Amino acid sequence: MENAQVTQMRPVNIPVQMVAATDRDGRVTPIWFRFEAQDHHIEKVVVEKVVSRDESHSVGVREKRFICMVMDGEVSRLLELRYHVENQKWRIFQFLS
Repeated sequence: MENAQVTQMRPVNIPVQMVAATDRDGRVTPIWFRFEAQDHHIEKVVVEKVVSRDESHSVGVREKRFICMVMDGEVSRLLELRYHVENQKWRIFQFLS
């Protein structure tokens, strides 16, 4: 993470701008994302590793879920990213560590 502490970003459902790669089979992998911090500056976060991925169908909403490892200074943090398939929007769903 550049110039931010994940612990300061505790709110959930933070919309993000995502850069992701799609392989030949259609599998999506998040690479990095950016978002507007509480003090209105833009933070860029590099996804170090995708730990797990799955898809959920809840109340008619189809989302792809990604548990990702990101760097917070010198510390690795775990967070859950979600991609809403229908409206094609990414968000930080929750911080796991």
